[in-house]
Amino acid sequence: MALTEGLLFAERYNLIRQLGRGGFAEVWLAEDNMTKVQVAVKVYAPETGLDDNGIKLFTQEFSLVFDMNHTNLLRPTHFDCWDRMPYIIMPLIKKGSAFKYITEGKNIPEDEAWKMLHDVAARLAYLHEKTPPLIHQDIKPDNIMIGDNDNYLISDFGVSTHLKSTLRKSISSAFSSAGTIAYMAPERFSEDNTPSMANDIYSLGATAYEMLTGDT
Repeated sequence: MALTEGLLFAERYNLIRQLGRGGFAEVWLAEDNMTKVQVAVKVYAPETGLDDNGIKLFTQEFSLVFDMNHTNLLRPTHFDCWDRMPYIIMPLIKKGSAFKYITEGKNIPEDEAWKMLHDVAARLAYLHEKTPPLIHQDIKPDNIMIGDNDNYLISDFGVSTHLKSTLRKSISSAFSSAGTIAYMAPERFSEDNTPSMANDIYSLGATAYEMLTGDT
C-alpha cells in the first residue's frame, strides 16, 4: 500500500505530510485520532511489506531495544504492524534534525558542534556498552534530532545488519541505498565489513565535518 496524505494509517493515524524517506522507511507527520496529538509515524518496508519471517524478526529485534532509556535517545512510544508494514510511533520533534544546517546552507556554530558531539557520543557510549554492543550503523545529520531543549537526540537505532538485510530484500535497490554511503567508514567497503563500534565513531566524525564545513 502506498502511503499518501490523508490516509488513515493503522485505522488511527491520519497522515498529514511526509517528513522524510530513508533507506528502509518513510516518516510521516500524523495526527492520532484517539488523542488528537500530532506524532511522527515511521513505517518500515512501505508499499511492499514483510513476510511472516520478516515481521517476526523485526518484532524480536525491537523488543531488545524498546526499553532503552537515555537522555539522548529518541525512544518510540509504540510499536505495531499494519498491512504487513512494521511501524513505530515517536514524539514529534518540532525543531527537526541537524540536517537543517545543510539544507539551509548554514554551517553549525562551533559551540553547537561541540554540544552535538557530546550528546551523540554519550548516546553511542550507552549503546556500545550493552552486551552485546548495539551498533547504530547509520549516524548522519538526518538521524540526529534537535530536542525542545536544544539537546541532540539519536533516532533510528535498533536496526541490525540482519534486519537491514531482511528489509533490503523487500525494497528496491534504488530506495534502500539512498543517503548513507557518504558517512560510512572505509572498512565497511572491505571484504570483512562486519559492523563495529569504530564505524559509528567514524560516521559521527564525518557528520561533524560536513556540518562544520559544508563539505562531504
